[in-house]
Amino acid sequence: MSRGTATAAGGCLARAVVRLRDLVQTAFRLLPWPTEPGLRRVGTPGALSPVILTGNYDLTVRRVLQALEGLDAWVVVAPSGGINVWCAAAGGHLTTHQVVTALKTSGIAEHVQQRRVILPQLAATGVEIREVARRAGWQARFGPVYAEDLPRYITGGERKTDDMRHVRFDVGERLEMATSWAAPTAIVVAAIAAVLQPAWIAPLVALAIALSLAVFLFYDRLPEPRRVLAGVLAFGGVAIVAALGGGSLVTVGGAALSSVALTALLTFDYSGSTPIEGGSQFEEHRWRIALDLDRCVGVYTCWQVCPEACFEKLEERRQVALAHDDRCIRCGACVVQCPQDALALEDETGRRVEPAVIRRFKLTMLGRRTVDAGGAGSGSGPPVGSDQRPR
Repeated sequence: MSRGTATAAGGCLARAVVRLRDLVQTAFRLLPWPTEPGLRRVGTPGALSPVILTGNYDLTVRRVLQALEGLDAWVVVAPSGGINVWCAAAGGHLTTHQVVTALKTSGIAEHVQQRRVILPQLAATGVEIREVARRAGWQARFGPVYAEDLPRYITGGERKTDDMRHVRFDVGERLEMATSWAAPTAIVVAAIAAVLQPAWIAPLVALAIALSLAVFLFYDRLPEPRRVLAGVLAFGGVAIVAALGGGSLVTVGGAALSSVALTALLTFDYSGSTPIEGGSQFEEHRWRIALDLDRCVGVYTCWQVCPEACFEKLEERRQVALAHDDRCIRCGACVVQCPQDALALEDETGRRVEPAVIRRFKLTMLGRRTVDAGGAGSGSGPPVGSDQRPR
């Protein structure tokens, strides 16, 4: 084998390994996948090259590095527990402390003249840029939602266009989330079937995969009560398919009931697994973002960090308007970042959760802020519900 052929073969093998790692980390993205924190170089960065910071979720780091190919840049990888940026920021694993620590310990200050760092926009739920400036001496800005937009953002003078600020949840992202639920669900049902009825392993695995795809591609498009409707559709569809396949009455009934159980599992935390709607706890308690116009002075950080474009600028008045409250997923990013504390959480009875509380209390794995609303504002009540458990 010639040296050129061997090099080509080695390159193909390396790419295959990377694709396999991508697939495994996508299929099991609900688990932490940490990579080493620290400083990465892209190209041949110098003293004036841009500095980008992200969490140490391996898949994200590799996507950021890939997106920046062709540019000269520094990438600071902060410890986030091996969790993706949005989940880590909302859950307290990527906060101001981790960002400040990474900037101080990575050695980046020795390589650049400026003290400006680009943070991922989806970290805005947990990282306070004013505190980063105070504690580390770095001016932090929130870049685009998606790593693929970083080159356009950097070459465009670090200015975000509207599409850079918004979460899309397009078909590709939906398929990734479907895969991340299908893989562990298929393993669980296969293990159960292996004990109870080995002949059902293949059909149940196929059912888990099919229902995962259906839920993440179509569930949010169903009318209310959509959980009930999804269960009915799954029951009827699977029963028909099983009957047409020649299954016995027991087989048809078992398959149909299994589909209902799997649909209930997949939709249980749908709002917490997607970036497009608020959690069920907010629906129950009717929490919403309240805007105090007496405090708003048009800094526009809420407009910059909102992933759902809920705010509109009122530049003639130097204020914002919460023009699209129906889109709000209660992620809390706008509350955390507003320097005037002009935003808070409020329910229909007037109970409030003030900005300081939102900044302090992070989400649990079930998407709940463990804080009593009565202790944070007026009135009393149960713990504040999920603003969503992000992807």
